[in-house]
Amino acid sequence: MTSKATAAAAPKSGGAARAHPQPVELEEESSSSSAARSVERVCDIFDRLQDAPSGLTLTDLAEKTGLAKSTAYRYVIGLASRDYVERDADSNLVRLGRAFHPKPERRIDEFVAMARPLMELAAEQSEETLNLGMLDGSQYVHVLVIESSQIMRLAARVGEHGLIHSTAIGKVIATQMSEESLTSILQSEGLPSFTKRTITSLDVFRQEITRVRRQGFALDDCENQEDGRCIAVPVSGPPIPMGISISAPVRRFPKGRVPEFANLLLRTAEMLEAEYREIHH
Repeated sequence: MTSKATAAAAPKSGGAARAHPQPVELEEESSSSSAARSVERVCDIFDRLQDAPSGLTLTDLAEKTGLAKSTAYRYVIGLASRDYVERDADSNLVRLGRAFHPKPERRIDEFVAMARPLMELAAEQSEETLNLGMLDGSQYVHVLVIESSQIMRLAARVGEHGLIHSTAIGKVIATQMSEESLTSILQSEGLPSFTKRTITSLDVFRQEITRVRRQGFALDDCENQEDGRCIAVPVSGPPIPMGISISAPVRRFPKGRVPEFANLLLRTAEMLEAEYREIHH
């Protein structure tokens, strides 16, 4: 039995010896090739999304990367679970996620996402527009806006900037700044007049900020728009000065509603701050 086995294994006369197949090595090579293709596809997705900051539909992303739509969808779902991409619930646009943002910006993104349901609730209770703004250079920027369902409403757009001296959010942001930083901003931007009620004096504005600190909220009393009134409170916790506000036409926001709206905003801010502390401490 031994000699037969040896003869069967011997090469044919005059022929070269054949190497036995190496299935393990071939499997490893196949696995490596598959992994390399996956990496290339992920890089293609990132490249296409980097070229389109506002986002792409899944169909467009699949077309630009040469992937089947079902394959692109699987990649998007996997990358979204790690925050490398995000898919807008309203527009279905896919864009680069907050994992690509510097760490402080990621915290802001997380805070905005956390704030949405609480602000939606406050908007429902007030029946008016809710705004979340943060300091951005020498102005502030709206990072979240929950619009009122009313036909006539005051509503800024996300990404829209406002001045510090003429807005309620600007005033509460000012309360979170050093005197030196605030003076620098006011000297840089000035105190331009938008209505007859706009504060245009640096001394008067300082007195206003002292009052805001004391009472815990700020009022834009037709100072930025003739027919608009806005109330805001500061939000503590995030690494950048922030505030939330309710804005409405004057006829729906008489001064008699100031205590009601102030209390609603203070409760909302307290819940936001508590959730932020729970996540980051």
